[in-house]
Amino acid sequence: MEPLDRNILELLEGSVELAKKVGEYVIKSGGKRIRPRIVLAVAEGLGLEGRDALDLASAVELIHTASLVHDDVIDLAEKRRNSPTVLMRWGPELAVLTGDFLFVRALRVIGSKKLETVDYVARAVEDMVKAEILQEAVRGRIHLGVDTYYKIIDGKTGRLFGVAFALPAYYAEKPFWGELDRAGNLVGRAFQIVDDVLDYFPGTGKDRFKDLLNGKATLPLILYTESYGSGFVESVLREPKEERLLELFNRMREAGIFEKSIEVAKGFLSEALRMIEGAPFDSTRVVSLVRGYFSDVFGRFPLGSR
Repeated sequence: MEPLDRNILELLEGSVELAKKVGEYVIKSGGKRIRPRIVLAVAEGLGLEGRDALDLASAVELIHTASLVHDDVIDLAEKRRNSPTVLMRWGPELAVLTGDFLFVRALRVIGSKKLETVDYVARAVEDMVKAEILQEAVRGRIHLGVDTYYKIIDGKTGRLFGVAFALPAYYAEKPFWGELDRAGNLVGRAFQIVDDVLDYFPGTGKDRFKDLLNGKATLPLILYTESYGSGFVESVLREPKEERLLELFNRMREAGIFEKSIEVAKGFLSEALRMIEGAPFDSTRVVSLVRGYFSDVFGRFPLGSR
């Protein structure tokens, strides 16, 4: 992934020095780069390689990074990937501006390749923002319907995964780009569900119970309250001491909530892979990449640990 990271950093050249410095800090903080790797794998399957593929992949990662910076401001997050967030290091003003800068730079890169692609990507970013607004509107609502939950994660996460799968095909004017977009959205669902489950576990590089304490009703909580009601959850949130949070975690674990959530994620992933394998291009590498990524995640999942 070194060529990708190097290309991303090159795309930050020519900006205000502080903006470049903050952007480099976020990019160098790590991450598995799953979205740009998907872009490159799809591009390879289409026969689209070289600088165009690398720039499209880099732009997708810049958009993802921008969304993380803004998310951390909204959630007042102290760390991400075991490092202080931009919010903690430089304050909310610079964090918001950095996210804005990365969004705009990504769209400029995409526009420099083919102007028609900007509208497609901009619509996806718009849907990401709408989903964030919806999430804020229902923040603190424990009785959140699963349909609303999917609407939120489809916008927040699924849309950019859809872009990662479809952008090379859209750029190359392949008629099946929409099918790849839908498949990517399902991969994004699976990805977000796993991330939401991991919020309850230690050692993930994020603040444990962050989503729960921030009033976000994710799939594990929805499944738990559907079966056991919301009384205990509400009492925990009124007095969120560590021992109370751990008691809720243990109740959810013993009820098999985390396993159920992962099974839902696996279902969406299987459906997505069938769609990808059915698309008329060489999907060998992208299917292998996605299978490998989720196999690693599922294989290391700490369902039995405290």
